[in-house]
Amino acid sequence: MTEQLNIILVPHTHWDREWYLTFQQFRARLVHTIDKLLDILDRDSNFTYFMLDGQTIVLDDYLEVQPEQEERLKKYTRAGRINVGPWFIQPDEFLVSGESLIRNLQVGLQRATEFGEPMRIGYVPDCFGHIAQLPQILQGFGIDNAVFWRGVGAEARKSEFLWAAPDGTRVLVIHLADALGYSNARMMPLAPDEFVSRVKLLTAQILPKATTDTLLFMNGSDHLEPQDGLPEAIAAANPLLAHISPEQEKMLAEFGQVQQNGDIKHFDGINVRIGTLPQYVETVRSQNGKHEGRKEEGGKEGAQEDLQVLTGEMRSGQFSHLLPSVLSSRMWIKQQNAATEHLLEHWLEPLTAWAWKLGATYPAGLVRMAWKYLLQNHPHDSICGCSIDQVHRENAVRFAQSQQIAESVITQAMQGVAEMVDTRAPIQTTHTQHKPIPIVVFNPAPGPRTEIVQAVISYAGTLRSAVIIDEQGQHVPFTTVNRWRQELGSAQLPRETVAAAVMLMGADAPGEFIRMAENTAATMLGKPEGSYEILRVHIDTQQLNVANIEVLIAPRGNATGRDHELLAAEQQILALLQREDIHMLNISAIDQARETIDFVANEVPAYGLKTFWVYPRGIKEETSTTAASALSGEQQHIENEWYRVEASAEDGTLTITDKHTGAIFTGLNRFVDGGDTGDLYNYCPPAQDVLVSEPLEPPKIELVSTGPVRAVLRVSGRWLLPSAVSADRTERSSRTTACQIVSDISLTPGVRRVDIHTSFDNKAKDHRLRAVFPVPYRVEDVAAEGTFEVRTRPIAAERPADVADWSEEPVNTFPQKRFVDISNGTTGLGVLNRGLPEYEILQDGPGVAPGHMAVALTLLRCVEWLSRGDLSTRRGHAGPMEHTPEAQCLGHQEFDYALVPHSGDWQAEGALVLREAQAFNIPVRAVVPLSDVSNEEHWGKLPVDRRHPREGFLSSCATLLEVEPSEIVVSAIKRSNTGKGLIVRLYNPFSHAVEASIRPGVDLARAFVANLQEEEQEQLFWSGDEGEPLHVGLRSGEIKTILFQ
Repeated sequence: MTEQLNIILVPHTHWDREWYLTFQQFRARLVHTIDKLLDILDRDSNFTYFMLDGQTIVLDDYLEVQPEQEERLKKYTRAGRINVGPWFIQPDEFLVSGESLIRNLQVGLQRATEFGEPMRIGYVPDCFGHIAQLPQILQGFGIDNAVFWRGVGAEARKSEFLWAAPDGTRVLVIHLADALGYSNARMMPLAPDEFVSRVKLLTAQILPKATTDTLLFMNGSDHLEPQDGLPEAIAAANPLLAHISPEQEKMLAEFGQVQQNGDIKHFDGINVRIGTLPQYVETVRSQNGKHEGRKEEGGKEGAQEDLQVLTGEMRSGQFSHLLPSVLSSRMWIKQQNAATEHLLEHWLEPLTAWAWKLGATYPAGLVRMAWKYLLQNHPHDSICGCSIDQVHRENAVRFAQSQQIAESVITQAMQGVAEMVDTRAPIQTTHTQHKPIPIVVFNPAPGPRTEIVQAVISYAGTLRSAVIIDEQGQHVPFTTVNRWRQELGSAQLPRETVAAAVMLMGADAPGEFIRMAENTAATMLGKPEGSYEILRVHIDTQQLNVANIEVLIAPRGNATGRDHELLAAEQQILALLQREDIHMLNISAIDQARETIDFVANEVPAYGLKTFWVYPRGIKEETSTTAASALSGEQQHIENEWYRVEASAEDGTLTITDKHTGAIFTGLNRFVDGGDTGDLYNYCPPAQDVLVSEPLEPPKIELVSTGPVRAVLRVSGRWLLPSAVSADRTERSSRTTACQIVSDISLTPGVRRVDIHTSFDNKAKDHRLRAVFPVPYRVEDVAAEGTFEVRTRPIAAERPADVADWSEEPVNTFPQKRFVDISNGTTGLGVLNRGLPEYEILQDGPGVAPGHMAVALTLLRCVEWLSRGDLSTRRGHAGPMEHTPEAQCLGHQEFDYALVPHSGDWQAEGALVLREAQAFNIPVRAVVPLSDVSNEEHWGKLPVDRRHPREGFLSSCATLLEVEPSEIVVSAIKRSNTGKGLIVRLYNPFSHAVEASIRPGVDLARAFVANLQEEEQEQLFWSGDEGEPLHVGLRSGEIKTILFQ
């Protein structure tokens, strides 16, 4: 029986939106590429299919230039000849959040649906490795497969296998196992004989790892146009391929072999046809048996088990470049991305959803736009920092645009919710002219938590005698950061004009002139009449013929003026209007004094708010209680109730004593700087490296503050670093430059965390700076937060004895989200970070004593080139050799990280390390509720009168929702995309199943399990009665989306 080998050839282009050219430069090529594609499809019906790289942003980029081509383009997408989706952009997986990946697919699938049927293929051809939870994310969108190139090593026996997520969810993987991956059949020769030779060569390379009689050829590559004439070439070559009858040995040599049930299967001919990825996936599935999305415990294995099952991350550089050091290239991009993701995920969406549930208009367009600007920075060449300098300047603008939109909307949402809060003070004061000022503090993270928060207080006087209390009357520590006032408006008016207006309006009666002035000031500021009041008036007539009148105003209700003083000032002004020597009145409206204060907001509930009150003139002591300060400090040490931190006078490293466990950690926060002759893809130390691990001279240690809100120790030192690498790139330069490193180490009362803010004046090139944190024990693995998981990893990558044929050297640097934890089971140290995604576990080196280990946190990696071909850590180039001087990251740099010494491992004490990592990355915020109604236009008609202070709709301590246990991670609280419900997404980071309870704090009646597309899957048993929790079970590693309506 004749056996035929089938080849599905997929014409496509891989479109890096920006890389060695800018977005606009590549867009010009994109327009030409799609124009050419449409022309080919118009005239050649045999050019049946083309894939637009699995991302829909190329459609928008094209149609912004060629809007008149939209219907022509849709003609082919709706007919299935152009495959689009499922992604919005082709992302990096490790450097963006799980929620960003979900929004990416949501946006991409929605846009693709507008063009026809989306391509439901988990196509991630060029990602620099793959996260362990990608199968579960894809299945959440009904995508049961993944197609990719990088990250797979020898553990995969075949090019088709099953890949299981931490919760057991599986997808079918099509590994593009050829050395050229998604480009293996690019630019096929069109002459029949040459076409046949190329097919034979590719078949010999691919067939040995295939599991079916069908192979996948990817006809395209980076920014390649569709190959005109391809159908004709295939038609001419197929007869030559159909009847190949060489000798047996030659067949095996040319075409390889396929193992099926122990038999060697031979093919007598080959047939090539243009096809699609969905067709290929269906062929593989049909020949290997159907596979379920998740294998249940004890379930039947069946035909699906003919395929190998792999689990975990895909991060091997054996067969293709992994390019692991993109984790630390242009670190500012990672910091900005983490900050923007947290802003959108934990502030913008939950706050706008809360305000919406309280009756506000939901700003859907602005939320969508903030996300789109952020997602446009998530293609791997953008977020990884491995493009030319101009590309990353434009990344900075997109981050800023996303943040600006988000901050504007968050400010409105916070005010909208705060205006609904019952802000009646818990303690009455005899100072009737100085009423308590409420401050509403928001916490979008697990809780209850205690943190420092900053607020701006507008008040006519000073806050020198002020106290701040919570709803229990407990004093909380605060300190004034600064005080200022500003001119809101001014006018120069002839005295006669003002006098005539007063007479005309009858404003010479007592109090009438003041009322007229208040309304005039409000009108000048674009506010309704009556929304401002005058607190104080200062008159100066020393200037010849001129009276300078300074009027202190404030929103009505924020402070109170003294009526007798205002009446006296009114009489002075009326008298001035009669003086003929006064020709001109210079009138300035001055804002009331504002003070920025920091205070310790205690026990703020999870995903909720808590109200505090400022009493400007204090309270009688017997009506409130004052907690003793837990902060103290001397010249070289600080402490709170949890930790004692001491700085070494010799080298500035820290010793932390954990008062809870008695454990002592020494030599912490040691800076180690080494050379880097690599590029934006790979770190490469010089052959003769020099590590600098101590400052030039003993550092300066200052006790900046001992309270009341924080104790701060400042360690400043000069570090003499080699200025660059040598000309031959074999060692670091003998020339040196002094760089300043300053660390502020902070403790807060009630907070179980040591916060460190480090600034670095970078004057050196070609180097890597890391902060090192030793521990007095050794371990075999550590735990690091990943995407929808906490992953346990070995301290070092597996390294075979011989890696000479590897595409890339295995590395011991690994990705993390917000923390890595190193624990011996009894004692542990959590190292938290804000946007610093690379760590390594050191077994020796500076500051690491025998028998000890250390966490090395990469702060900065500085190189000069996009790609180089002379690295010892990688074979060949990873991109074009473009000069990227801004990748040296010269100038002022800042980094934030924190330490959490603890007992047990990261799961101990209710996952203390995880909860502190969330808190560190999501600081609380505060707002003083407005007294006017100027926000009404944004937030609609609210159901209560907004007097200030007043009885509101929400209690002074309220939550949007409560989730127990608190260590269950809530990754999203948002309005559903349909606008009909509230989405709550959570995941279980533990290795065991957990039952979670969710108690909404807003009116909701029904609950459903939803998929990641936010479509209802199953209604849950829940009455919706006030106070009744919804109970939800989560498997180990499971991501679950709940839709409340």
